[in-house]
Amino acid sequence: MDRTKDILATLGARKQKQILVGFAAETENIEQNALGKLERKHLDLIVANDISQEGAGFKGDTNEVIIYTKDAQVIKVPKAQKSEVADTLLNEIEKYEQRNLPL
Repeated sequence: MDRTKDILATLGARKQKQILVGFAAETENIEQNALGKLERKHLDLIVANDISQEGAGFKGDTNEVIIYTKDAQVIKVPKAQKSEVADTLLNEIEKYEQRNLPL
C-alpha cells in the first residue's frame, strides 16, 4: 500500500481567501490533537469529537463536538441530533467569516 497525500494539508497550503474546516475524530488528547491539526493543516476551524463517548461519533444519530477556531474561539456543542450539530457548525463558520473580514 502507498500512503496517500494529506488532502486537507494540501488544501491548507494552497488556500487563499476561502474558509477551510477540518474534523478531528479522537479518543484521547482531544484538544491538543485538534489544535495541532488546526495549525499544521492551516485550517480556520476544526471540529473535534471524542468518538469514545456514547452518543458521539460515527455510529448514531447524535454527536457532541467542540469547535476550535484559528482566532482562538472555543465553541462547545452539547449532544444533539447530527443535523443540529451541522446547523451550529454552519452558524459558527458564518460568525468566523464576519469576525475575519478584511477592513
